[in-house]
Amino acid sequence: MAVLYPSQEWCDAWKEAMNNSERVAETGKSWGVGWNGSWVFELTPGSGLEETVYVYLDPESGTGKCKDSRILKDPSEVDVGFLCTGEYGEFKYVVKGEKDFIEGVVKGIFKVKGDMSKIMRNAKFIRAVADSISSFEASYLGEAC
Repeated sequence: MAVLYPSQEWCDAWKEAMNNSERVAETGKSWGVGWNGSWVFELTPGSGLEETVYVYLDPESGTGKCKDSRILKDPSEVDVGFLCTGEYGEFKYVVKGEKDFIEGVVKGIFKVKGDMSKIMRNAKFIRAVADSISSFEASYLGEAC
């Protein structure tokens, strides 16, 4: 059954997908070791999303396994290493597996606050996490079901 992106059910499915991904486990060994590797994704309105949504992702240091993934009311609820902002429709392409997240960052489609060198040094992990997103069925705002 498809889960709606973005929703808490979708966050739960993403956490499970990350924790069941061998690629995430293989590539996440250096993620967040000695630094904050958690994220907030700020999805701005458009393409069916009417108000900003904040998705929190907290990969475990040294394993890449997901400790927490949830919808936040306010990004100040958590201390994160990375804040990524972009329009919902652009994030939807990544969630569907149609576009590469890192390429979107490099092209300025997504704005990231945080240490970009850590993202680039851990590009295989970032891609594994992004691939885990498209490993389960989702439905999307603004699209017919």
